[in-house]
Amino acid sequence: MKRSFFLITIFMFCALIGQAQNVSVYIYDTDGPFTNVRSSPKGKVVDKIPVDRSATLLLTKATNGWWRIVDNCYGAFDEDGDFVEVKLKGSTTGYWIHYSTIAVGTRNYGGEDLPLRSQPSKRASVSFTLKGEQLVRPIDVKGDWVKVKTLDGRGTGWIEVEWLCDNPLTNCC
Repeated sequence: MKRSFFLITIFMFCALIGQAQNVSVYIYDTDGPFTNVRSSPKGKVVDKIPVDRSATLLLTKATNGWWRIVDNCYGAFDEDGDFVEVKLKGSTTGYWIHYSTIAVGTRNYGGEDLPLRSQPSKRASVSFTLKGEQLVRPIDVKGDWVKVKTLDGRGTGWIEVEWLCDNPLTNCC
């Protein structure tokens, strides 16, 4: 298990360092056994990701609630418990996923209140405050800031990426 966690961390850390306009997430879809992957926003379903595999993705180019999947792949655990890269198939135009099927956790493990800001800036006004650790859905990214929405839809705003955890199995300490 430690080896798998190490591989997840390295995979996501390297991806985030190299791509400032990307966000790393995991599948959080409660509508069925699979999450649809499409050839374009609102396009044809070309592949499916099993929701029970703790899949993590690197996403870019948010467009009206849709995210493009970077490198046409995702990371997941195989039958032996090893973390592996899985290539998506079925599209020549790229792969897209809807924001309502993904999430990240917050890293306020010390109980800190986390402000969601109206703009991607520490000087922007606070639009909502996250109390305690929560799952949020990313809806946009600008540099080191991610615009998120709470699962219940009550709060929306910008948060620094350092306060987000893309690991579905454990915290990011």
